Amino acid sequence: MTKGKTLGILLLGAGLLFSGCTKTGTINNDTQQHEEHIMLETETEPESEQIAEESESEPIITKLTLSAAGDCTLGVTQQHGYENSFHEYYDTYGEDYFFENFKQIFEKDDLTLVNLECVLTDSNNRVEKAFNLKGKPKYTKIMTSGSIEAVSLGNNHTRDYGKESLVDTQEALTQAGILYAYNDAVSYFTSDEGIVVAMVSASILASTRSYETYLLEGVAEAVEADADIIIACCHWGIEGDYYPSDYQQQVGRKLIDAGADLVLGHHPHVLQGIEEYNGKIICYSLGNFCFGGNRNPAEKNTIVYQQTFTFADGMLQPEIDAKIIPSRVSGHSNYNDFQPMIATGEQAESIINKMNQYSAPYSNVTFDESGTLVIKSKGNYEGTE
Repeated sequence: MTKGKTLGILLLGAGLLFSGCTKTGTINNDTQQHEEHIMLETETEPESEQIAEESESEPIITKLTLSAAGDCTLGVTQQHGYENSFHEYYDTYGEDYFFENFKQIFEKDDLTLVNLECVLTDSNNRVEKAFNLKGKPKYTKIMTSGSIEAVSLGNNHTRDYGKESLVDTQEALTQAGILYAYNDAVSYFTSDEGIVVAMVSASILASTRSYETYLLEGVAEAVEADADIIIACCHWGIEGDYYPSDYQQQVGRKLIDAGADLVLGHHPHVLQGIEEYNGKIICYSLGNFCFGGNRNPAEKNTIVYQQTFTFADGMLQPEIDAKIIPSRVSGHSNYNDFQPMIATGEQAESIINKMNQYSAPYSNVTFDESGTLVIKSKGNYEGTE
């Protein structure tokens, strides 16, 4: 109510009071108290209306939390026998075993995304190469049991047992209700609050750089579809190298410029650093996670990258709320038990320190002792823009 309307009501009340005096000479005390009560209510109305207006102007806040982990080979190489293999562990401990240590974390988030680095097939049509990675179609239950909703398939093992092995994998994932992104197949996830996440994925190793087009066109499609969050999963880099190549950095930044909100890297089988670029995050390599392809990998450090995206009235907010969960691919130091675990104590501290070391040459990102991502001021790091 405006001040002008309030003044008019006060004058009207005063006129009625004066009129009552000329007609009767006196006013009943109850009537006077009643009119004073009306005037008090009139005077306080603007404050209540202001509070209502302020509450109506408060933005509607929605959030989505994503957990991302590295290479998951739910199977074996062609060189493995049965003893101490991923197959034996599955037969002995069941589907719940492999992601048991992370299930509660993955259940609490809105979306968990990993790189599935194997085919899930019964095909024996092995393509001749050094390492073929294969699991069984029923191993999708390992992921659904561990609350994993989506996978990236853009890697160099999606056709290890012929084209039919890729088709078998896609069919197994679809039947299990697990989303996948692969080349020109963009995947869309919708949260309970209606936030739409688009995922694109492709392998852009040195021999297949033309596949970069899949990523850029996928991001463009997701932008056109008005997805709320766009995630680009890139299979790239050099195996065993803890620092990204110039090509990784060029493509990662190009994808952000094209509209991606987060870039996730895989393939080196070791951790690489994390960079903030134009207000978005590039994780150059998440390393291995649940990796059946090696019975005793030399590098057992890994992380889960977790980010919460906040929207106000449907608009993505610029603040970056992210952390890493320092982890190990195995609970044992001298062999792989295929059950990744959360690192604690000195191990956790060491992994966080190494992530800071890997990020330092080119990034203004650092991680505090809890693993929380901190953006340093521009130029306050070893590298250059």
